[in-house]
Amino acid sequence: EVSIKNYKGIELTKTLTPVTDEMIDAEVEKVRERNARQIEITDRPAQTGDIVNFNFDGYMDGKPFEGGKSENFDLTLGSGQFIPGFEEGVVGLKPGDEKDLDVTFPEDYSPELAGKAVVFHVKVHEVKEKEEPVVDDEFAKDVSEFDTLEEFRKDLAEKLRDRREHAAEHAFEDAVTDALIGVLEVELPEAMVDFRADQVLQEYADRFERQGLPFQQYLQMTGQTLDAMKEQAKAAAEHQIKSEMALDAVAEAEKLEISEEELADEYKSLGEQYGMEAEQVKAAAPAEDVKTTLLRRKAMGVVKENVKAVKPKKAAKKSAKKDVEEEGASAEEAPKKKTASRAKKGTSKVGEAE
Repeated sequence: EVSIKNYKGIELTKTLTPVTDEMIDAEVEKVRERNARQIEITDRPAQTGDIVNFNFDGYMDGKPFEGGKSENFDLTLGSGQFIPGFEEGVVGLKPGDEKDLDVTFPEDYSPELAGKAVVFHVKVHEVKEKEEPVVDDEFAKDVSEFDTLEEFRKDLAEKLRDRREHAAEHAFEDAVTDALIGVLEVELPEAMVDFRADQVLQEYADRFERQGLPFQQYLQMTGQTLDAMKEQAKAAAEHQIKSEMALDAVAEAEKLEISEEELADEYKSLGEQYGMEAEQVKAAAPAEDVKTTLLRRKAMGVVKENVKAVKPKKAAKKSAKKDVEEEGASAEEAPKKKTASRAKKGTSKVGEAE
């Protein structure tokens, strides 16, 4: 049994910080780094910031261990990509040098390696340094379709603004969904949550398989168990189910319907999106499923139209530095691969704040 009340007049805050010159500078710097030349170094040892190509073999108690070997690996020294002590041990080596590095895996690493002392034998092949281009009009011509740096920066500002608006809209819709779940009254059967959790977990595994990483290998690398992943999936599953039930309840309360014309337009849109003929789309996506999606979209529209905008209790003044860091973060973080390497965990306005 599902009941939903007070879904109109939900109070929420929607904010969007303006695009600043510092954010644009950061975007230009990313482009500059991507277009840096790599120059081979032969007259000095490797130093922090250099790119070193090498082989490594890891040994624990004199025996090789899984994930501890690689050939022709490129590492930027100082990136923090490897466990503590490894990169520092490579600094000072030259092409052709070999060295044994005594390091210890962190305590929070995967269970089979956490806190273990190991030896990595490394052999250096190449050392390169980055030479980044000068940022001027010629740089803009090389990396874009624009003739001047000013035009290039304006284009970056527009793209940044679009990204931030898109992200703000997604965040707002997520907040609306959470608020809807908050006014939803329902008791979910455990079996329903378990079934959806299995689906969520399977989708998760499929994504890794498509990236060429077997799911069991991912679990082993990260030191996680299937049961632990299932518990995480259950939380996501419950949220999914409740959000769908809430939108379905709103659609029913508002007596929303989907016309044949709206259905046809959606099939056409899906066909254009996936490069398929309308009949192919219809075969792949049953009409009832598409109608359900459209009804939920309409229901969300009704709720969003009736949201009561409120001002934040405290002005959320984020520093430009934090904005730059947030802008650089990916929407979907890639899984952190735990093998021998370890991933490290007053400006002028260009756009108007919403």
